[in-house]
Amino acid sequence: MKEGNPSKRRANILKFFRELPSQDDDGQVLPISGLWNTTMTHPNDPEFIELGIFECMATLIWKGLKNRCWLFHDQNIYIPYYAAHIIGSYTMNMEEFAESAVHAGVILALVEQRVAIRALGHLATYASTFPTVASPGEILKLSIQLAMSSLEIVYSHFYQYVDRRLSYHRDLLTRGMGCVKIESRKAEEWASQLQCW
Repeated sequence: MKEGNPSKRRANILKFFRELPSQDDDGQVLPISGLWNTTMTHPNDPEFIELGIFECMATLIWKGLKNRCWLFHDQNIYIPYYAAHIIGSYTMNMEEFAESAVHAGVILALVEQRVAIRALGHLATYASTFPTVASPGEILKLSIQLAMSSLEIVYSHFYQYVDRRLSYHRDLLTRGMGCVKIESRKAEEWASQLQCW
């Protein structure tokens, strides 16, 4: 990322995106977390999209679904969450990015409920990508089920356990997030996102 030569930088990033899903080293969550931070601060920058970030993130999500040993090793459990967040962040503002995500095959890979719903919601926003989002029957069934049960999901899995609220988000994001008030607001946002979808 800090490479001064733009050609070398692009080549290194392209190589990173191609090789990351096939690696099994410890510490993979750190670069994914860094990518997520970059995505959050620059959601309209096309560079990573042109270099294959959507394909990389979709492959990582599928890897988590198919390879449970890898998923539960080290902190890999968080990688599909970050990958879905990255997809959602890049697709929330730009229809052309959403189209790129659809062409990269991200729709069926989106499985983590909170961020999958967020990402799919962004993809469903655009006329050009809505038909692809709506075509798999499983996604429509999942969205209806989540919309009907979202408040129960948030309450039963998160909000009712006051002593676990902070640790849940700390673990999920691999760093502390703040106070109970912030965590309660996040639970409300989760329910809202699920219902909106």
